[in-house]
Amino acid sequence: MERKFRAILIDDEPFCTAGLEIDLKETCPNIEIIAICNSAKEGMKQIKLLKPDVVFLDIEMPWMNGLELIEMLQPIDFEIIFITAYDEFAVKAFRLSAIDYLMKPVERSLLQEAVSRLEGKSPETDIQQQKVSQLFNNIKDPASSNPKITVPNRDGIDLIPILDIVYCKASSSYTEILLLDGTKKLVSRVLKDIGFQLESFNFLRVHQSYLINMEHLKSYHRSDGGYVEMINGDHITVSRSRKQELHSRLSL
Repeated sequence: MERKFRAILIDDEPFCTAGLEIDLKETCPNIEIIAICNSAKEGMKQIKLLKPDVVFLDIEMPWMNGLELIEMLQPIDFEIIFITAYDEFAVKAFRLSAIDYLMKPVERSLLQEAVSRLEGKSPETDIQQQKVSQLFNNIKDPASSNPKITVPNRDGIDLIPILDIVYCKASSSYTEILLLDGTKKLVSRVLKDIGFQLESFNFLRVHQSYLINMEHLKSYHRSDGGYVEMINGDHITVSRSRKQELHSRLSL
């Protein structure tokens, strides 16, 4: 049986909540809208009163923005899907923290994807709280020389420094992340999702099954069909369809 999610929509622009309400009702039958709020103040009141499973939350609002609202509601015991019009830095922080977001105007296909990801998420409060805490760390410390990516594991989440990642390898519906110290982290997320979180950094998909950190690329070899050698000595095949982009990155 499909799991139902009780949702609250918060945006100071009524036409935005009205449009989102229509989109959710027509494309996401597992979402039950229990409140629509056009101010952060009303949103805070309804979240405390109704205890939703998920909140669709605008970032830019008068009096209190979406991030300030979440900060005041901690600890967080519900999922959050942020909605933003243009804040590039906030978007980067969301990706690193494994917190969903949608860009305005909201595309229905991306809305459906965000809602579908709710199915696989743990309802445990401490996991959501860890992601929110890391979100604020990423936002408050934009100058960090080694930001962390938030990824799920079997028991909760891992916070992995991005510069410590040598490469990521697809493993069925999981991804194996190899670190500089030789540690391997198996995370319950497909390689495409990990790549989406890391696309603002110097990572490159060189093969359907491999995403490499270009900072740890030791050498590129044209022999044997083409492969890269990473800083730890591992050899990774470069697929024919990915060679052009690799050559461009290496100015070949």
